[in-house]
Amino acid sequence: MTKFLTILFVSSLVLVSCKEDEPSVCDGLSQKDAEAYYNIAMQFSNNPTRANCNTLKSASYNLIKKFEKCDQATKDQIAQLTAAWDNVDCSYID
Repeated sequence: MTKFLTILFVSSLVLVSCKEDEPSVCDGLSQKDAEAYYNIAMQFSNNPTRANCNTLKSASYNLIKKFEKCDQATKDQIAQLTAAWDNVDCSYID
């Protein structure tokens, strides 16, 4: 389930940030942020421990906060992403 949420989260960020036909302001997110998040997600995917799950969850919340600064981010998108990660329970691992 967490792997699915990770893919969904990264995909939504990529889809929003790839619109080249309209100018956008997204000072909060950078390619470096996306790469760092991807690396954390892959670390959890390759080694699904409680610690890695908590790290991924924390990184997700941090990325959502940065995503909020994007012109194209809607309150509904932010709420959905936050709710999805609120429902991730890392305590079942280990």
